[in-house]
Amino acid sequence: MAYDASREDRFMRDPDGPATGTGRARRHETNTTWYWLFVLPFVFTLLPFIYNSRSPEFIGMPFFYWYQTLWIVLTAVITYVVYTRTRGS
Repeated sequence: MAYDASREDRFMRDPDGPATGTGRARRHETNTTWYWLFVLPFVFTLLPFIYNSRSPEFIGMPFFYWYQTLWIVLTAVITYVVYTRTRGS
């Protein structure tokens, strides 16, 4: 067993809370309604009857493939928008 020579209580929480004057850590106020945008990629890729076809083709790719690829890009854009709108100041 290792012996801690510093005799510090490294993993003990402060019973009085953080030293912020109010006794509580202050959270940033965020608008959580932006998180509802994450439902769009989930719903539109979860329902295969929307994209289960070969036509219309785009650059020789069947609709199924370019629809899924488009949602990858759109999900990245949605994630960026939600991140910037909900991030604290």
